[in-house]
Amino acid sequence: MDSLQKTTMIDLLLRSDKRRKILLFLKEGPKNIEEITALLGSSCTAVLPQMKKLIEKGLVRQENKIYRLSTVGMIVTEKLVPLLGTIEVFENNLEYWAQKDLTGIPAFLRLKLEMLSQYEVIEPQLNRMFEPPEEFINSLKKSTEIMYFSSFFQPCFSGFDQDFLKKRTDSTFIFTKNFFERISSPHSEEYDELLLPERANLYVYDGISSLVSLTVTERFMALMLLNKKGKLDQNLLISSESEAIEWGKELFMYYREISKKIYGDKADRLLSEKIIPPGKKSGYGTGSDLLQISCLRKTKYKM
Repeated sequence: MDSLQKTTMIDLLLRSDKRRKILLFLKEGPKNIEEITALLGSSCTAVLPQMKKLIEKGLVRQENKIYRLSTVGMIVTEKLVPLLGTIEVFENNLEYWAQKDLTGIPAFLRLKLEMLSQYEVIEPQLNRMFEPPEEFINSLKKSTEIMYFSSFFQPCFSGFDQDFLKKRTDSTFIFTKNFFERISSPHSEEYDELLLPERANLYVYDGISSLVSLTVTERFMALMLLNKKGKLDQNLLISSESEAIEWGKELFMYYREISKKIYGDKADRLLSEKIIPPGKKSGYGTGSDLLQISCLRKTKYKM
């Protein structure tokens, strides 16, 4: 197949929403013309020329009145699905993706961005600039499994309620090296503020990444990235779709594999139960408030 033919096939697929829908529909199995016209909401007269073009390019076969993908059509459509999904991810919020430094996402996961097709980018309200989104907090409260990556201490990083912590036995936290050194010092304010589940697994990441924070539970995933200028903005990408959660888990596991697990006294100091006097302020709430791990602020990023 020469370059002209390749270009023609690309044009055939990318320049017609109807043809793309037909291929994706036939991926589910053989269909008759009535089913195809019903899908497109078009007349038979309008659909038949599209079917003819797909047949001429060897993507679709017709047997009597039934249409099905050819072997070539199956291969092309299989590759078309992630491409269209990736395009959809970018088109949903092109400004967000254009401004972000994506180097903190490994190449193999950048090639799976179609798994984030259903997501929302949340910008904090001016009167709640330092508070995590309400949907984030509500979902976190209902989660039993917590995977969390953090690259710096946020000013509203307040404590978990102890009763809440004791119910969370499947938790893993990854902190960057400088962050971990600060929060593990008993003389630091961060040490007093930080409460973690007693059975949590702790890891330290000794590297540089544009990933600011990542939260993954069985209910949702939430992501913060630096922008291309190396600064932290206030936008949080969040999704509760199963594919997005799976993508978030893969990203978390990638960082866990290249991080060092913490044992001994350093881990014990962070995981031991700390008592917060009733009514003492921690972050922007009281000591019984949920961990505000997603407070957003505009600041120069520091590892």
